Amino acid sequence: MKDEISIGIAGSKFAAGFHAECWEKTPGTRVSAVAARDAATREAFRQKHTIARSYEDVGRMLTDKDIDLIDICTPNYLHAEMAVAAMKAGKDVLCEKPLATTVADGEAVVRAQKETGRRLFYAEDWIFAPALVRARAIIAEGGIGRPVYLRAKESHNGSHSPYAQTIKLCGGGSVMHLGVHPIGFFQHLLGTPKAVVGRCSGGGEANLVHHKLEGEDWGMGILTYADGTQAVVEGNYVTAGGMDDTFEAYGSEGVLKVQLTFGSPLSVYSRKGFAYAMEKTDFTHGWTRPAVDENESLGYRTELAHVAACLQGKAQQEKGTFATDGLQVLKVIDAIYRSNREGRAVTL
Repeated sequence: MKDEISIGIAGSKFAAGFHAECWEKTPGTRVSAVAARDAATREAFRQKHTIARSYEDVGRMLTDKDIDLIDICTPNYLHAEMAVAAMKAGKDVLCEKPLATTVADGEAVVRAQKETGRRLFYAEDWIFAPALVRARAIIAEGGIGRPVYLRAKESHNGSHSPYAQTIKLCGGGSVMHLGVHPIGFFQHLLGTPKAVVGRCSGGGEANLVHHKLEGEDWGMGILTYADGTQAVVEGNYVTAGGMDDTFEAYGSEGVLKVQLTFGSPLSVYSRKGFAYAMEKTDFTHGWTRPAVDENESLGYRTELAHVAACLQGKAQQEKGTFATDGLQVLKVIDAIYRSNREGRAVTL
């Protein structure tokens, strides 16, 4: 195993930015290259993060023999195509959520991973968020008895990315873009449910708030597991005031609640406002609860450190982060959409 992992980042916008910041703080890693279509954005990203090489397209970056890992931080519709191409080029892959925009494309990624034998890490940060790691330990210890009902959501006031506005480019609406996180966490915690019931807003004019959004702006799923455990997942674009991520577990002997994004120990009152409080806040005047370090509290830093440790032979890949897990998450999302369309429970 190599002492230093050389990384090529695909993309130069939001996700690529916090991935680059986390790699910079991960020992034994080096971001060697970035690939992005827009020359100005690509060059600004390269200079900000002191990256040696840049490429106009990922295909050219895949020929860079120095690179060990391709970190895919592009719009959703490019994930599967890039992951397959990278593994066929002999690279390992870290792929941001979702694994693909369709189940069929997700299956193609899994096939490529098995055929090439390359490592693919499905990037679900909730698995590594410190508060959820601690919550999982308390549950495993039996602290709340036998968990019988779980509930989790991610929500905010909507994505402004042009790639999130159409189903073809994103794969769906708020369930695909936000609900994917609690679904991925439950895949890690419980595995794949046996049955799914879904309900979503109608998209477009039938949405609750975002009438120009092709996909749903609110959606939820009820997941039933083989042991009888029930779980509710939600993703919505109708939440003002900042990104709201929560997890709750109800057991035979207790209750556990996690406020993942509004749980900051810092409170600030500002008449003038200040630069940044947390993701998706509209303003910072008055009382706010600014995030201390979102890369740490949301699990990104530990997630990327785990990838590096696995590639260096120092750790075993965590359940919930395999290509097959990313595919199962897609199947649950697809079941939520099918259940909503057909008005019935969908069996997996």
